[in-house]
Amino acid sequence: GHFASLMSMIGRGCYRAIKTGAESLTAGLLDEVRIDQAAEDARGQLQAAIATGQLPSRPDTGTSASAAGEAMAV
Repeated sequence: GHFASLMSMIGRGCYRAIKTGAESLTAGLLDEVRIDQAAEDARGQLQAAIATGQLPSRPDTGTSASAAGEAMAV
């Protein structure tokens, strides 16, 4: 699933960071790491949704979060 793809990408990214001397995981470095096709397809769909405004790139930190906290406190 998604977790296996993430762990694979992190492992490969670490290897590449060490091999190239970058010594850090950056978005640019991780963009260069090849992952499985299903994860690449999902990534493309997610990027397209963010670009067209169908999905925000950051979570809403407005009233919904405080309302959720109030609901949990009850």
